[in-house]
Amino acid sequence: MMAVLLDDFERANALLDGKDSMASRFGAIRYYDDDDVTKWEPGLAVSDTFGIRAFWDLQQDQHKHGDEGWQEKMIQLELRVSQIREYRDIAFFHHLLLQRA
Repeated sequence: MMAVLLDDFERANALLDGKDSMASRFGAIRYYDDDDVTKWEPGLAVSDTFGIRAFWDLQQDQHKHGDEGWQEKMIQLELRVSQIREYRDIAFFHHLLLQRA
């Protein structure tokens, strides 16, 4: 996203170097591997993983993002690919379902 959508190569390289990022509205963004959750809390296990936003941000026409019809179609597409490994792996975010181990 930093390199392709925002042309911010410095931040893209910093992320590849393991640095955290910042969001203007939310503050520090810390990145971690999905399995790190079970290291932090050994009583939990990841039962399922969903990839979220595999395609949404690839639409360059930002005006479409506000169109409810477009949103519905995009959400349907995102849900279809959310558990396909190849799409999940390239998604911007992962949502984890956790269960007690």
